[in-house]
Amino acid sequence: MSKSSVFLIGMMGAGKSTVGRHLAKALNYKFFDTDQLIEKQENRTIEAIFKESGESYFRNIERDMINQFKNKKCVYSTGGGLPIYNKNIHKLKDIGQVIYLKTSIGELLNNRINNNSSRPMFQDAISFENLLKQREPIYCEADFVVTTDSKTPEEIASEINLLIA
Repeated sequence: MSKSSVFLIGMMGAGKSTVGRHLAKALNYKFFDTDQLIEKQENRTIEAIFKESGESYFRNIERDMINQFKNKKCVYSTGGGLPIYNKNIHKLKDIGQVIYLKTSIGELLNNRINNNSSRPMFQDAISFENLLKQREPIYCEADFVVTTDSKTPEEIASEINLLIA
């Protein structure tokens, strides 16, 4: 089985969706955002899913969704927690190339998310930093780590394109 898909992982605010759109265009692949796919499937927002059904329900949807990703030439922007749970990072690596968009905590907090209340996993700067510290070891299992600070989405997409070629 060839690894045709590309999965962008990292914290909320790392630029996965924006970079993913540029990368998909460059590769002539389809682009999907897993959170958008889940919202469409559930007919409600991620925030509503967390509030009404809980995080474990949401994580199970993410896990089940991965099984639909095999053998498609696509770029996927994944939710920040998707690779963390249910050994999903290993499933993603089995079916595609996984790229960790590594963004510094300062860049994320100061320039990217700005207390965006529509993000269910964001409470405050300290818990957000702790969440990043928890997730980072798993993110670093990606096939490639690309730093995003002070780069444009186009530059990041070009860098990824060279890595996966």
